[in-house]
Amino acid sequence: MSGFGVTTKRAFSLTEYNLARISYRDTAKLNAYSNAYTKLMNKRQATLLKDLNQHRAAKYQAAKASLSTALINQDTNALDAASVDATLTLVEDFLTSHGLTAVREQSTTANPVLVADLNETAPSAPLILLGHLDTVFSVGTAKQRPGVIDGERLTGPGSNDMKPGAVMAIATLLALKEANYQAHPVRLILVTDEEILHKNAPTKETIARLSKGAVAGFNFESADPDNGVVTGRKGGAIVDLTVTGIAAHSGKEPEKGRSAVLELAHQIIKAEALTDQAAGKLVNCGLVSGGTSENIIPDHAHTGIAVRFTTKQQGDELLAALQEQAAHPTVAGTTVEMKVATKIDSMDTLPGTAALLEKLQASARLLHQPVPHGKQTGGASDAGVLTAHNIPTLCGLGIMGGGAHTAHKYGLVSSMFDRAALVATTIAHLD
Repeated sequence: MSGFGVTTKRAFSLTEYNLARISYRDTAKLNAYSNAYTKLMNKRQATLLKDLNQHRAAKYQAAKASLSTALINQDTNALDAASVDATLTLVEDFLTSHGLTAVREQSTTANPVLVADLNETAPSAPLILLGHLDTVFSVGTAKQRPGVIDGERLTGPGSNDMKPGAVMAIATLLALKEANYQAHPVRLILVTDEEILHKNAPTKETIARLSKGAVAGFNFESADPDNGVVTGRKGGAIVDLTVTGIAAHSGKEPEKGRSAVLELAHQIIKAEALTDQAAGKLVNCGLVSGGTSENIIPDHAHTGIAVRFTTKQQGDELLAALQEQAAHPTVAGTTVEMKVATKIDSMDTLPGTAALLEKLQASARLLHQPVPHGKQTGGASDAGVLTAHNIPTLCGLGIMGGGAHTAHKYGLVSSMFDRAALVATTIAHLD
């Protein structure tokens, strides 16, 4: 061997140097073509890769914790444009400071969607990192209950669902950039109206367009402390049924009236009968209104319905059944209008989901992390948009914790670092 290199004294104390030196010492007497040599070198390579990934993750730990707290201390209510804009600006500034460009996908009828790309000109199919920045909390909550890191626990509005998850998605993208990853284009998509189910907005269509052609998706929704990874979720829809009848004086000429409330009662009974909890189907008529006076046969009535389903097929069937009953009212002279205010697709378990989970589990072993298990869960997420377009997706990759949508929500800080490293390593090993 000839040539020389220049390094610093400190480099000789690095773990990477020691791993290489130990490898040479241990293999000096082995036949380079033997199975023993190959086995030992593979083991050393895995150890080195683990250390390098941990080093990259550690580099961003302080930045991730700081950004998470800053985001928690910034209100982000989907119905408040100023808080959404301030949150997006915070994230944009962070990405810019780390050498990435963020673009806002604007719409006149929806909140902005933030997009950042890595390797966008690579010829292979893209990978998607998905999350949301909005929370269920009203403006002012962050001031009342600011973000706090107390040992292992991160608290404050959005500390579980899912501001740390958004930061983890960002950190995954930065880790891949730092590692000079070039195999696939990687796209970060952060929406700002997930908690209101993208109601009356085309955000789902925007996600689908931005994810077109992707071969895998990773959604950083919060996780339970059981180290599970979500491979399937229920979907949901909000449906409005509005009945129009004919008003009349209930004492003087009731025969001229057509009761919208009576028709709504028939509609509700039929709708609720569609529930099959054992099969994972639920129809709940949670809001009811109608009429103007006890002495007037009502000419209007309304119910707001929450629909839940386990698969896309179930969702399609339930909505078709509601449309069918609306088209055939029971009370003559009344009409029923059905409108789907919003719909979140179920996250179906696709043929490629198991293989993607296996790669994640293999990466956990490589990093000497506890191996996560796959699980099905209830609450809907935007992962369903990806699976509806046949993109195998894993969800629940965000911070572990509990108390989602409550004042006592929390996240476990160490899980932020471990899971971001886990997803980055999984992506690095995808074909």
